[in-house]
Amino acid sequence: MIKTALLNRKCRKLSKLQKNENQSYRSASSIGILYNSQEFEKDLIDELTDSFSGDGKETTSMAFTAKESDDRFSFCKKDVSLSGELRKAPVGSFANRAFDFLISMDTSGDINFKYVLALSKATCKIGINSDPLKDLLVLSIKKSEDKSQNVQDIIKYLKMI
Repeated sequence: MIKTALLNRKCRKLSKLQKNENQSYRSASSIGILYNSQEFEKDLIDELTDSFSGDGKETTSMAFTAKESDDRFSFCKKDVSLSGELRKAPVGSFANRAFDFLISMDTSGDINFKYVLALSKATCKIGINSDPLKDLLVLSIKKSEDKSQNVQDIIKYLKMI
């Protein structure tokens, strides 16, 4: 409860400091994908990665998981401290990387996920429309119950930018 309040305050401050610059898909070279592994299976994320890699974009993904994992491309709630310190170095590296686009694949509103999204230095953040994340996203895609449709919509609209 205290952690949620503290991190929400930090997220609000970070969203006010966020500079959204115009970016086109055509000129982009790097795309980050931050996803909730409880909502989106790895094969759907691989579909996103393959689509962007096929266009010559460098893609990197980071999963938010329910439990601790040795996978360096994942983090859980224990990897974000009460003060907002990221305890896992690869998560900090991911957040500090200046991606041209960062895709958020989460609708749960988990504060740990939201905090890493808020910390991100990405030029343009897009994702699925959800109230907890709306202040952090430049482009929100309408949520579909079909997860595969969400992935297709993100690919479609991102390539239109």
